[in-house]
Amino acid sequence: MEGELIRAAVISDTHGLLRPEVEQVVGTCDVVIHAGDFDHQMLYHKLAVRQPLYAVRGNNDGNWAAALPLVKRFTLGGVRFIMAHERSDIPMALDKEQVVIFGHSHTFYQQTEEGRLWLNPGSCGRKRFALPLSLAVMTIQDKRIQVEPVWLEGGQGLGKAFWPAGAGESLMAGPGKDELGNFGSQSESQPAKRAKAAPAVKAKDGRRDELFLIARIMRLMKRGETISWVARNVKSDPGFVETVCRICVTHPGADARQILDKLEVNRLYSRK
Repeated sequence: MEGELIRAAVISDTHGLLRPEVEQVVGTCDVVIHAGDFDHQMLYHKLAVRQPLYAVRGNNDGNWAAALPLVKRFTLGGVRFIMAHERSDIPMALDKEQVVIFGHSHTFYQQTEEGRLWLNPGSCGRKRFALPLSLAVMTIQDKRIQVEPVWLEGGQGLGKAFWPAGAGESLMAGPGKDELGNFGSQSESQPAKRAKAAPAVKAKDGRRDELFLIARIMRLMKRGETISWVARNVKSDPGFVETVCRICVTHPGADARQILDKLEVNRLYSRK
């Protein structure tokens, strides 16, 4: 729905492996966008039963994926997307698509070309050579887009997902900027630099994640879901969900940021 905040996990090249840390990130999102090379039908179904799944067929996807398109167009939050597994399959002449998503190279790429965002989330599945593992979290609201790379530490085993320092704010469109915001290029060398700065912005990152969670709770409550159902499905502390819902009832005009401010005031007083 246009105007509503949508949080999307953008992933690709899972190659039969859905890492626990990737599942954790996916669990915080409303939709999943997969740019192909599932490699396994069970992985496709596992993703499809949780949230709406937008997917294309990769070069390693077998006969089971014959119904998946090679090129897919779709709209989220009023923003028009086009996606293919390989960049070479994206049509040369694009119409009104504002975001182009592709995979295959296992290398994160984010660049604006002629006002259009091109995004490759990299691979978050099996390790390939020395290439870093990554995915992206995209938030869409009022036709604004914000992209945050998520880099996975570790190789074949359990890693740690983290958002680089300051990754979101510089990408969000604002007054006087173009509709897509000021997207910049990303390279594999940046995660290490940003990881060093991560402790300095730990509180900011935590506030942002909590803000997304509050917005999701608000959407579910507007749908008429019960507090217990919401708590189970957002995998959050029932006490936290209940507090957010209570503030929603007592302050019906409050948005997610105002609710978060009220929560922080309550925490401050509770510590006194």
